[in-house]
Amino acid sequence: MKDAVIETDDNGQERINRMNYEIVTLQSLRDKLRCKEIWVIGADRYRNPDEDLPADFENRREEHYKALKKPLNSEEFITSIKQVMYESLTKLDSGMPKNPKVRLSTKNNKGWITVSTSDPQPEPVNLIKLKAEIMKQWPMTNLLDILKESDLRLSFTDRFKTIAAHERLDRATIQKRLILTLYGLGTNTGLKRISAGNHGENYKDLLYIPPLYKKI
Repeated sequence: MKDAVIETDDNGQERINRMNYEIVTLQSLRDKLRCKEIWVIGADRYRNPDEDLPADFENRREEHYKALKKPLNSEEFITSIKQVMYESLTKLDSGMPKNPKVRLSTKNNKGWITVSTSDPQPEPVNLIKLKAEIMKQWPMTNLLDILKESDLRLSFTDRFKTIAAHERLDRATIQKRLILTLYGLGTNTGLKRISAGNHGENYKDLLYIPPLYKKI
């Protein structure tokens, strides 16, 4: 939660991101309302939990339990829930298609789910043709240069809008980081490897972009 709310500006000063702070606060309020840690005076669904039970519940406990179709004995109630969960999980396990890439590991007796790497899919035919055509037209041109040139002509990065209240960085810097981030994610090169290039943007700068520009 703290990492989502507090961010560091260009001068190294910690500041509170107001939008993220409001979102985190509302999420926390929602969770506490659901479990009745917080209630609303005069409300129905989110009322005081002490008002959930009828006033005569203790005197008419057996009658109320019959209406709810629940046993009076707590152990019987817990056993029935366990049985339903066991049957449901057994049905899920037997009905789920088997995948040789997925298995349950016995490491430390914790039942870790292990997923093996899948074999790479064949490259689409049209993508191969597109690459070949690009090589004919621009045999010595880097893909990153093509992406940059496309943005200079079409200004497609202007379509990316921040979810923050405002942009503190100038648009030229944002444009540069957007292009590098799009290239790193789109080619599966990764932001760390992209940040190692000679373009003046470090990994932290690029990592800052995707959460704020949700279209990425």
